[in-house]
Amino acid sequence: MKKILYALLMCILLVPAQLCAAANLPEEEFALGGIHIGDTRAEVEELYGRGNRVADGVDVWNGEDVGIHVIDYGASLSVTYRSSDRGWHVISVHLGVNDVNEYNVKPSEEAQSLETPRGIHLDSTTEDLEEAYGYLPKPKCSNNAPPVCGYFYDGDTAQIAFYICAEHSPGIRSIWLHEK
Repeated sequence: MKKILYALLMCILLVPAQLCAAANLPEEEFALGGIHIGDTRAEVEELYGRGNRVADGVDVWNGEDVGIHVIDYGASLSVTYRSSDRGWHVISVHLGVNDVNEYNVKPSEEAQSLETPRGIHLDSTTEDLEEAYGYLPKPKCSNNAPPVCGYFYDGDTAQIAFYICAEHSPGIRSIWLHEK
């Protein structure tokens, strides 16, 4: 009898731990359109060409001022790079719209062709997210009208977010991959 109670107690204690462990994805899952956090600018240009520089700036990273570039590669794909002793490398990848007024615009076929390692792309649905990742995180929704809801998946060093404005479309309209 004691063994059964002990086994039951262990199951009760370990099930929540397993559920929490499922929340962190392996690092290889954090890619969008073949671009990974930490890729060099040359590696991205090999995939997408030179792109058009949209913005330059300075940021503080590890207590040091570093250069930042944002480059638009077309098809609503933009990549943010940070300068370091390794050169310019990816710290953020954004695909899709970033304005709720544009959520009713259907993504181009080219933009829809860019996807995560698990096949999620613009216009994928929450059902697709749940099937691909095994669970659907609780959404974080904006307070504006119409609300935009983000579904966030975490790793040790990166996060990927999928944004949906259900009032305009059941599909994802924006994907943001960034380092933590």
